[in-house]
Amino acid sequence: MGNIPVLNIADPDLIRDIMVKDFHAFTDRTKLWTSANPVTARNINHLSGDDWKRVRNIISPVFTSRKMRQMFPEIRGCLQTFMTHLDNEVVPVGQMELVSTMAKFAMDVIGRCVFATQINVYTPGEDIFVKLAQAKFNFSPWDELFTLILPKRIQRWLRVSDRDVDRYFIEHVRKVIQERKEKQLSQQDGTQIKYVDFIQLLLDADYSSSTSTIDTSEQLHEGSEESAMRRQAMNIAVTEKRLTEDEVIAQAFLFHLVGYLSTSLTVGYTVYELAMNETIQERLYDEIAGAVDADGEIDYETLLGLKYLDAVFSETARHHSAAIPLARVANTDYKLGDTGIVVKKGQQVEVPIYALHHSSEYYSDPFQYNPDRFMGANRTSIMPHAYLPFGSGPRNCVGMRFAMIEIKLALVHLVLRYKFTRLIHTENPINYRRLIHVKFPLSLTVGINKRE
Repeated sequence: MGNIPVLNIADPDLIRDIMVKDFHAFTDRTKLWTSANPVTARNINHLSGDDWKRVRNIISPVFTSRKMRQMFPEIRGCLQTFMTHLDNEVVPVGQMELVSTMAKFAMDVIGRCVFATQINVYTPGEDIFVKLAQAKFNFSPWDELFTLILPKRIQRWLRVSDRDVDRYFIEHVRKVIQERKEKQLSQQDGTQIKYVDFIQLLLDADYSSSTSTIDTSEQLHEGSEESAMRRQAMNIAVTEKRLTEDEVIAQAFLFHLVGYLSTSLTVGYTVYELAMNETIQERLYDEIAGAVDADGEIDYETLLGLKYLDAVFSETARHHSAAIPLARVANTDYKLGDTGIVVKKGQQVEVPIYALHHSSEYYSDPFQYNPDRFMGANRTSIMPHAYLPFGSGPRNCVGMRFAMIEIKLALVHLVLRYKFTRLIHTENPINYRRLIHVKFPLSLTVGINKRE
């Protein structure tokens, strides 16, 4: 792709070799989709070599269970605002367009939990933060093409990836950081002002605590081989033990990019499938209703213990996989198993996740939505590395715990409060807008009514 050769690999054993067993030969992600902006290019997806190891070591403790519990009330607050909007504006109409509606909720969470900003997502056109954040996702096929074929210096000159939107968010985070420094200096008694958001967690993160505070379950679907390889890969001498201001900005920018669209679509797809499958919806409702307290609330541990909810989430992540493939770049010539193929240094390999998740070789009736495939023994029978919603190995998704909490908590409150139904004009099959490595539904419409 572009002028970089790409080899697609969909064999789980070879995927394990590349992502885990021989990670030392494929330590870097894609060379194709990198930022031309020197600030945002400091995010962990784009960094390589020891730069990546250092930043990943520093920020990994940000996503431990203890830190995610601190975010729980913030997400719940966003949900309360969201359901008030549904009660007042959506339920009276009797139907809901899921793509745009769930995007509002996801944007509110991003604003509050990542950018430390209270935003008004439910009043059209009034909030500059919302307008610019949404503009970031007005995908242009020309921008995608230019990103692939043009040198970075030409991209910067044409402003392909250095738009006004990017500059706004970079300066927004700088302003938040500066204001917090000034407020802290103004504290007469020297006490530390506490903030609960990712900007503060990133500012506070340091390497000295990373090796001792990372949960043994940090990678939620990680086996012993992956765990050992992650520890080995992360073994590095670090002199700069805190993130620079630009690195904090770059990670916040990345969380916005990957968290907004993926979260809103996962919740939207799940609600769509529940509307299309009443039996699944009622089974999930029964589990949730039996787990919440008298006020309809649920605590962190109980949320993570809901097995059918986890199966529903997992099946959505499989059945509605992102089109973006997992990519790794060889840093040395590499013999690919017993295939006779030698991957040359600098060549990119990609794992086509959608194809892998819909292969009849690894899943029975792969195009059927069936959460039971992730229940009990069925889940353990899935071939390792044939299910990769968050990637695999040391360069998997660092924010997967936060994503799962946000999505599951949203589903708990939505299913508990509302019943979703299929309408005559509900899209079946779904119509997609397809770009290079990107696809998303044009619309998803379902009926919505409050439960008695």
